[in-house]
Amino acid sequence: MQPDPPVPHTATVDDKGVHVTTTAGKSRTYSGGEVITLTQVIDLAEGAAALCQSSSEACLELVDESAQLAADCEVLIAEITEKGVGANLIGACEHLQEQLGLQAAAAKKLHDQIQGGEEACRTASVNAEVRHGQIFRAVADSPLTRPAERDFYNHR
Repeated sequence: MQPDPPVPHTATVDDKGVHVTTTAGKSRTYSGGEVITLTQVIDLAEGAAALCQSSSEACLELVDESAQLAADCEVLIAEITEKGVGANLIGACEHLQEQLGLQAAAAKKLHDQIQGGEEACRTASVNAEVRHGQIFRAVADSPLTRPAERDFYNHR
């Protein structure tokens, strides 16, 4: 079951603050600081999504690197076996190969989990932008808040 999509609030600005009305008819007045905090929350969610994306890419690189090193171990084991050097060295290489396989699996699992976090952060950011976008536009369009508009955009 999908959650309901975000519904935008309506907003007006006067000398007492930003007055917001929800679709349910509830009203609330936001101060300038609270409006700026809303923008910061949206920006933080976007920043977290970007961090998740780069972390996810790093995990995929680790998966590839682990697979390559495991393949290198396989070649090394074959060379050692061919030369008949010793069982201890072969055992150590096999253990390393096994650990690299576990590392690759753990990195893949972490990649999948991080992707879920990235999607959640992006969704939260978009939903907040939709829901509170009218507040930001009310601040920007209000003739009472020309200095506040400049401050608002400087904080964005």
